[in-house]
Amino acid sequence: MNWPEHPDPLTLDEYLALDEEIQRETELVDGIRVQREQRGRAHQKTAFRLANALEAAVRKHRQSYSTGNPPCYEVNTEVNVVLWNVPPATRKPDVIVHRCRNQFETLEAADALVVAEVISRWSESRDRIHKMGEYAKAGIPHYLIVQFDEAGATIVEHYGLLGAQPGYSKIGITHRDRDIWALNVTVPFDIQVGWPELDIGLPI
Repeated sequence: MNWPEHPDPLTLDEYLALDEEIQRETELVDGIRVQREQRGRAHQKTAFRLANALEAAVRKHRQSYSTGNPPCYEVNTEVNVVLWNVPPATRKPDVIVHRCRNQFETLEAADALVVAEVISRWSESRDRIHKMGEYAKAGIPHYLIVQFDEAGATIVEHYGLLGAQPGYSKIGITHRDRDIWALNVTVPFDIQVGWPELDIGLPI
């Protein structure tokens, strides 16, 4: 679908005031609205399974607090995240773990703990180059890149911001045919995700 052209850069408020359908399929880069990549069913299902697995990890983390108030985290998919305001930039990660905000508030990079992109042949250069650089510049602590096939996730790459080093450093990479866990980390909190949780094949 071709959206109405906006030859001039948009402000953040102008972009957020656009029709929801237009917002759903576009992102804002330096004030310019860009169309999102194609996302097939396997891509969508992989992202959905990852979101479910991360939500289970968030729930387990909250339940581990025997006293006091546990931190409030949420998991969402394909929601606007404001990376910076000048010039305005927003992205829609396939999956995001973020600090709780009012449901009517727009998420900002400072709210994000983990963002994840599921790579498809249409999105690889954007996810590996553009989004990786933007997420790091915005200060998002953890970035996951997930590769998949018709059965589910095959590789999970974990990148993080380490100290004062610019850009992301590779924390680890797991392979479905080699490693027990797809993701097994202790920061930003304990997260253990097994490969079966990321299966997307039809039930036998």
